[in-house]
Amino acid sequence: MAGLFCRVLFGDSLTSKQADGSAGEGVEVVDVAQMLLAAVRRGDPAGNQASV
Repeated sequence: MAGLFCRVLFGDSLTSKQADGSAGEGVEVVDVAQMLLAAVRRGDPAGNQASV
């Protein structure tokens, strides 16, 4: 549950920074699990696609 709380805080901060122009619209808050899943779905450098 603490991870979700931290994501909410980071998300709120990012929204504030985007509103004042100090962060770009392409910036997003993600957690490690989301990054890992995206990497697995991309597959390995040899082109082998992992099934999830």
